[in-house]
Amino acid sequence: MNFLRPLIGGAFLLCVALSTAARADDLLSVYTKALDGNPEYQSVVAGYQQALEARPQALAKLLPQIGISGEAATVSQTLSGRFFVGGVGGAPANGSDVNRTDAFNSVGYQVGLTQVLFDRGLYLSLDTAALEISRAGILTYDAQDNLRIGVAEAYFAALAADEELRFATAEKSAIEAVLAQTRDKAASGIVADAELQMAQSQLDLAESALITAQNGVSVSRVQLELLSGGTRFGALKGVSENYIPVPPDPNSIDVWIERATTQNLQLKAQTLATELAKKNIDKAYGQRWPRLDALAAYTYQFAEGGISNGIGAENNRATDERVGLSLKIPIFAGGAINSGIRAAQAGYTRAEADQAAKKNEALRKVQVSFLNASAGISRVRALKQAVSSTKASEDAARVGFEVGTRTNSDLLLALRSRYRAERDFAMARFETIVNTLRLRAAAGSLSHADLLAVNSALAP
Repeated sequence: MNFLRPLIGGAFLLCVALSTAARADDLLSVYTKALDGNPEYQSVVAGYQQALEARPQALAKLLPQIGISGEAATVSQTLSGRFFVGGVGGAPANGSDVNRTDAFNSVGYQVGLTQVLFDRGLYLSLDTAALEISRAGILTYDAQDNLRIGVAEAYFAALAADEELRFATAEKSAIEAVLAQTRDKAASGIVADAELQMAQSQLDLAESALITAQNGVSVSRVQLELLSGGTRFGALKGVSENYIPVPPDPNSIDVWIERATTQNLQLKAQTLATELAKKNIDKAYGQRWPRLDALAAYTYQFAEGGISNGIGAENNRATDERVGLSLKIPIFAGGAINSGIRAAQAGYTRAEADQAAKKNEALRKVQVSFLNASAGISRVRALKQAVSSTKASEDAARVGFEVGTRTNSDLLLALRSRYRAERDFAMARFETIVNTLRLRAAAGSLSHADLLAVNSALAP
C-alpha cells in the first residue's frame, strides 16, 4: 500500500489548502522561518562574524606583548673540573678543582615586554583585515538575496504543484462526467464503442496525471522543509486571481545592465577579493623588509645550592634587567620569500580572471532575467485571453456533444485545451514573478520591500 501514500498526502494537502486558508503560510512567513533555520545562510552569517575578528587580531600584533614565565625544579647536579678561574670567591687565580655532586631546588621567573616599532607586513595586515570584513559583509547580503530567491522559487514551485493538482483533479472529474454520458449514449446506440474507448483512455491518462500531481505536491513541501531548516508547511496562500505582473521598472535593459556592472553583489565581493590579492603581493614583498622591536625584561633566579654565576654557595639569587632594541633583517630564507611573492602574484592574476568571470555572469543573469520577465508579462496577457477563449470553446463543444453534433473526442479535446490554458496561465504568472526577483538580485537591488510587494499580491 506504499504507493498510496503520495496520493493520500497530495489529497490531504489540497483539502488543507481549501478548508484552512486562514491558517495558510504566505511568502514572508516562509522566508522568516528560512532566515532562522536555513543552514547555508547561517553558515555565511557565522563566516561574517568570524571575519569581524580579523581586524582585532591584526591590531593585537601591533600592540605591546607582555608575558610572564616561571619555572621551579629539583636539580641533581654533578660537577667535575676547574672552576672559579681568576680568583673569584677567594679561590686561587688559576681556579680550583671541583668534583662535587649536589641536589637542590631552584625557582625563577621572567617578565618581558615586546613592542613592534616597524613591521611592514603587520601594518598591511590591517588593510587586508578591513578588506576581508567588507567582503564578508557583501557575501552575507548576497547569501540573503540567494535565500530570498530560493524561498521564492520553492514557494511558487509549491504553488505550481498545488495548481497542477487542482487542474488534474478537475480534469479527471470532467472526463469522468463525459465518460458517463458516453456510456449512456453507447447503451442507447447513439455513439460507437470507439468513442467509449476514447473517453476511457482519456480517463486513464487523467488518473496518471493526477498521481503525478499528487506526488509533486509532496515533493514541493519537502523542498520547502529543507530550505527552512526543517519547518513543515501545508497550505500556502496562492496568487490573487486578478493579479497581473507589471513590467520591470525601469523598463530598459540598458539601465539594468549598468546596475549589474556596479551593484551586483557577487561582482562587488570579487572586486574586493582582487584588491585583497593585490595587498597580499605587498605583504609578500614586505617579508624582505627589516623588523624592529623594543624589548624590556626582568629576570629573577634563586637556587638552594649548586654553582651560580661561577660561585659555589647556598641560597644563590640573581636578577637581570634589560631594555633594548631588536633588529631582524632577512638575508636568506631558503627561497621562501621569493616563492611567496610568486604565489601572491599568481593569486592576483587568478583573482582578476575571477572578477572578469563574475562580471560576465552578472551581465548574463541580468539580461536573461530581464528578457524572461518581459516575455513573461506578454505571455501572461496572451494566456489570460486564451483561458477565456478555451472556456468558450469548451462550452460550445459541450452543447454540441449533448445535441449530437459534436463527438466526445471534440469535447475531450476542448476540455484538455481549457485546462492546459489555465495551467499555463498560472505557471506564467509564477515564473514572471520569480524572474522579476531574479532581475533585481542580478542588479544588486533586491530588498525586503520586494518580497513585501510580492506577498501583497497573494490572496488574503
